[in-house]
Amino acid sequence: MDISIIIVNYNTYNLTLNCIKSIYKKTADLIFEIIVVDNCSPNRDIEELNVAFPEVKLILSQQNKGFGAGNNLGSRHAKGKYLLFLNSDTLLLNNAIKEFYEYMERNPKVGICGGNLYQVNLRPGVSFERRLPGTLRDIDSLFFMLLSKLQFGKNLTFNFGNSPLRLKGYVSGADLCIAKDLFVKVGRFDEDFFMYYEETELTHRVFKAKKEVHVIPQSKIIHLEGGSQGEISDKKKVWMRESKLLYFEKTNTFGVGISIILNQIISFRDRLIQKLLVR
Repeated sequence: MDISIIIVNYNTYNLTLNCIKSIYKKTADLIFEIIVVDNCSPNRDIEELNVAFPEVKLILSQQNKGFGAGNNLGSRHAKGKYLLFLNSDTLLLNNAIKEFYEYMERNPKVGICGGNLYQVNLRPGVSFERRLPGTLRDIDSLFFMLLSKLQFGKNLTFNFGNSPLRLKGYVSGADLCIAKDLFVKVGRFDEDFFMYYEETELTHRVFKAKKEVHVIPQSKIIHLEGGSQGEISDKKKVWMRESKLLYFEKTNTFGVGISIILNQIISFRDRLIQKLLVR
């Protein structure tokens, strides 16, 4: 088995169906399997998945322990040399999975590989971050990422070039490819993270294992974003804030207190801008 594609579902049955359809439509010349893990969705439509796709491995978790835990569960059933953690709200635009596989085969120093993510209108989406979270990035964010824009230009969160980019940051968890043996070696996703920053913390451990993180423009994927979250933007903000602080604690990243203060300032700034725009 060349690669195992793992999709975590939570109330995204139709999105998951469309994602799987795009995989079968676009993927060629590759031995792969698709594993869908349902994180105890209240909507039980997912139980009909094997009617449409009998060859897909469907795992019905009895509890929702979070995004990372769902992916970990899927990885334990995977037979592929590589794992591709793919969000249910994604659609392949080309033979992206084969591009991942071949790039990883040619570049054994690469621990994690991601591709270019597009919005539904095919405009560039946020595909990666050039830095891991820390005080410097928070200060930069306060000034609308001016330092990063000066350093990285238009390739700040999307690879506009034709060549791979080596990151000091992390790729989006929407399309994260990693060798299975490395994933197991570094300890899989940390299940203390319910949602958000689990891929960031995993990347931190991959760096400690002396592996690189690359993003390749040849893999092209639409990311619809937020498909399973509906109208819970406030809850999303809480998850992101709590997960970020947990990341700081787990990785001994300097500046937890500074980060809290800076994020409060940024939040206040954004609310003020929103009020001014409404006026």
